[in-house]
Amino acid sequence: MEEQLMPYLRVGAICDLVLEEKTGVLSVIRLIDTLEVTAEGMEVPVELPPGQSTITAVMSWVGGLGTYEAKVKIITPTGDTIETMTFPFHLDSLIRSQNIIVKVTIPVQKDGVYWIEFLLGDEVRSRVPWRVIYKRIKHPRPKS
Repeated sequence: MEEQLMPYLRVGAICDLVLEEKTGVLSVIRLIDTLEVTAEGMEVPVELPPGQSTITAVMSWVGGLGTYEAKVKIITPTGDTIETMTFPFHLDSLIRSQNIIVKVTIPVQKDGVYWIEFLLGDEVRSRVPWRVIYKRIKHPRPKS
């Protein structure tokens, strides 16, 4: 049986964009932790209108020996969960890393904190908050 040495999560972040060079070097562009949704007009909904937002999650695993599976899980403010597909990878050297870049479209049904979890197998190795803020700007009706 193959020796397993669990890797650690070198990077677990959400951002707008990740550039990955042929050499595996990552450039993480615009780390994010908040989405502001603004409704403006004479009639503004009290609650956040349903929509969706796409984020990029980046994971970089290093220091392990063996074959693993990683994924991202989102927990919404209502407690619903969304999981990405599983990304299998193999590390054959303690100094080799594995980068995983995942675009995730999140249904935004409610404002509040959405937790983005980074999993190795079924174990949460890190989590970051992503807050959705709903701003209402109500304009007065024009006088006639």
